[in-house]
Amino acid sequence: MHEPYDLKLLFATAFNDGCFRAIRAVAQMADAFPLSLTIAHVANEQHSSLRELNSFFAEADHYLSTERVRLQGSPAKVLAEYACRGNYDLILAPRSDRVGIPRFFHRSTRMSLLRSACAPIWTGSVGLDRADFLRPYRNIAVGMDGSDDDLKHLKLAASFAARIGAKLHLLTVVPTIHEGTLLAQTISPEPLSEEAAVERIEKLLSNWEGIPSVEVTIGTPERDMLRLVKRCEADLLFLSESQSCSGLFFSQIGPYIDRSPCSVIIIPSNLLVSFKWSFERAAEEHRNYLAETVRFRPASEAFAATLSMSDSEAS
Repeated sequence: MHEPYDLKLLFATAFNDGCFRAIRAVAQMADAFPLSLTIAHVANEQHSSLRELNSFFAEADHYLSTERVRLQGSPAKVLAEYACRGNYDLILAPRSDRVGIPRFFHRSTRMSLLRSACAPIWTGSVGLDRADFLRPYRNIAVGMDGSDDDLKHLKLAASFAARIGAKLHLLTVVPTIHEGTLLAQTISPEPLSEEAAVERIEKLLSNWEGIPSVEVTIGTPERDMLRLVKRCEADLLFLSESQSCSGLFFSQIGPYIDRSPCSVIIIPSNLLVSFKWSFERAAEEHRNYLAETVRFRPASEAFAATLSMSDSEAS
């Protein structure tokens, strides 16, 4: 028996600008999927925020299922634990402040949550001021680079796009060639031309029936990825954890993510995902409009191993 909802969301709020901007994104999801929504706030013992919690995003009370919870402790830790216990599909973690003042959801907290959570992380900040959340999802973008042999973020994006009938775009930025690039080739070989990048993507997707739109440019990933996102008019951008981190000693969510013109979903590298659909099956089931739903559902290690064996036999 299926749950009456398609998507189970945990919305972590600190009642700041970033969280209020995220409300429009939740409303857009609610138009696409029946939602089960939990609005959570992490507060310290000295500050009671029940009134703010109960009044925040009042429209959500009209959704299929909405609850509000007040948690105490370290934000990243308690949110990650709560999300795992509740088997949530997606955690909404906006950046806290327009000017970057460290508060509840400053970058390091989001990074800690990404490393410890058992669900994909939705995030975004000032770029969302220009996002169009009134229209339905039309274009789903996936960032790819020269080291993304793990395609979890691509498979989830493909399932998401097929479920709602949106177009899927694969975006790759080939770095400009210089001495540093050539040195990096000895550590992690990456395509050095647009043609090589497209060829690599086609090779990675050789077992798929159809290849989505592929867009490649040469430049700096932190800058030119957003240019590709704008060019394809993406409503949602999927990234892997490695694409989302910056800093050698103190990892943070890349600053360019907060400037994205659309919402970003980051897939943790340690996430075990039960893929109900392959890309081909998702497209077929969408055409037949069956009752199956996309799930960002963590799987047990045994089940994940079974999926890997099935994939090996299929190939």
